[in-house]
Amino acid sequence: MGPANGQLVVFLAAVALLSAGFLPPALAKRRHDGGAVPPQVAEICAHTPFPDVCRGTAGRHASKYPVIDHVAVLNMQVDAFSKRTAQARKHVTVVSRGSAPQQTQALSFCDTMYMNTQDTIGAAQRAITFKDKGTAKIMLQLAVQDFESCDRPFKQSGIMNPMEKFDSELNQMAQNCMALANMI
Repeated sequence: MGPANGQLVVFLAAVALLSAGFLPPALAKRRHDGGAVPPQVAEICAHTPFPDVCRGTAGRHASKYPVIDHVAVLNMQVDAFSKRTAQARKHVTVVSRGSAPQQTQALSFCDTMYMNTQDTIGAAQRAITFKDKGTAKIMLQLAVQDFESCDRPFKQSGIMNPMEKFDSELNQMAQNCMALANMI
């Protein structure tokens, strides 16, 4: 048996052990770029309203946690939610450049709402640290109300909301966070 055959045997043995669940999840995980996430994350995410979003966002952060449980997956999802909110704020800045005054004013309102969302996510993260499910859920619900408010000035003015995609993604992430908070 040559070196190439030996490598193939080792590779096939690793795949067999992995599929049988004998290798640690850290060796099994691949990034969100279409790869698998740790099975513990996938199993917990399966019980959320948007499991694909949960796996895709929480799975990216799994390597930071030595133990994968409901609290860890909630922390992963809340961290991803926070990062996506920050991205939404950056997008507001980009879209505001060269916008009509009415749209710029509505986008400024969105930025304020996203900033409020970031504050309430921070409060939710602190509550999760203390396993205070009630406070975490309230803070997450407030976060949803904040970013959902972004759409109001656009609807009232009858203009397009360039933040609609972000708001939809944030809503799904928030719903997952609230479902995960119910599991702790």
